[in-house]
Amino acid sequence: MTLHGPDDLLAHLAPMFEACARLLATAEGPGDEARIEAALRARFPDDGPLLRPLPEALRRGVADGWLCDRGAPPARFSRIAKPGPATANLSVDVVHLTGTGLRHAHPRGEITYGVADEASDPAAVRFDGRGPGFQVRGPGSVHTPTVTGGGMILLYVLPGGAIDWTPAT
Repeated sequence: MTLHGPDDLLAHLAPMFEACARLLATAEGPGDEARIEAALRARFPDDGPLLRPLPEALRRGVADGWLCDRGAPPARFSRIAKPGPATANLSVDVVHLTGTGLRHAHPRGEITYGVADEASDPAAVRFDGRGPGFQVRGPGSVHTPTVTGGGMILLYVLPGGAIDWTPAT
């Protein structure tokens, strides 16, 4: 399956958006992230029909300029959907990160799916210390997103688009 442009990408990922919204709504606090990640990996395996075409689609979108067309290295970004019915009230953003991004908080949580960029070895690149795939941050979490060992393309969803760029230290 080939995904051409943000509309194809959003339509293809609709089942994942519904699952992400439902799982984040059930988050029971710190430490519940592992349960949510396990549920996502079980429902959407990397080699399954939903995620198998995603790495190439994200890489092509960045190369073709319909993804990550704003900002400057180390963090180029794009918002491909505002929260709404088509995305289960999640905003959908994509960042091509090759270093350290801006510290921020997730008032209602965040789910990220990361893939190595074209120039990076998937076995070597790390996002916040972990390899490609799903990462969940629960409601109230704070982090400074950091990619080491190359670059990653990070698709992330936020319930209601909620993000705080000025979290308390």
